[in-house]
Amino acid sequence: MTDNHEMLSEQIHHKLQEDQGLGAYDLKVRVYQDGVVQVQGIVDVLEEKIRAEQLISSFPEVKKVENDITVCTDGGIDDEDVAFEVSEELRANPEVPDSVGVRVVGGEVQLVGSVSNYNEAEEALETAAKARGVREVSSLLKMAETVDDVTLTNQIQSALTDKLETIPGRIRVRVEDGVVTLTGNTPGEVALEAVNIAGSINGVKRVINQIDPCQPNPADYVKLED
Repeated sequence: MTDNHEMLSEQIHHKLQEDQGLGAYDLKVRVYQDGVVQVQGIVDVLEEKIRAEQLISSFPEVKKVENDITVCTDGGIDDEDVAFEVSEELRANPEVPDSVGVRVVGGEVQLVGSVSNYNEAEEALETAAKARGVREVSSLLKMAETVDDVTLTNQIQSALTDKLETIPGRIRVRVEDGVVTLTGNTPGEVALEAVNIAGSINGVKRVINQIDPCQPNPADYVKLED
């Protein structure tokens, strides 16, 4: 392994150790020359397995993550127990609608029912991953309301114009069968906010972020009156 790979391995290990939830697990990381990183170990809940992969993927040098982390499940916990744990997590989160239900088979959770938009579906998935005994989470959620693509495009463009401080046209919107693709050129934090705004529109099934990040430019912003 080259010095660069050893350095990357140390950087990843340090970042995992610094994480408040993951530091206690002593996860093992192996970096390969093709930019593939393998991570192994045992964690308590699926959310931690997902977060470890997200942290590793945040390094530009990482091309792919082989996530071989095992989610530890208590020996006495069965599918009924898992369903109860997930249901409790979902009910405790006010951002997850009551129309979301749970089905569990072999520790694998399927979310069923309906949501109004993409953000609610993502929130339900992230919330379910926090429950004990969950090994995988998949979504069978349906959109409660069907909105045509033209209407969605207009609603998203209006919401972006109203809520973001960038000049109109810096973010372009394309909608196909409820799937939204955002393109343009804005600072990274503005792009993330745009994704969140688009995902909050009822009828949006998914948001794809293809916005190119750039450095903030004062000329790109509209000064709002106090």
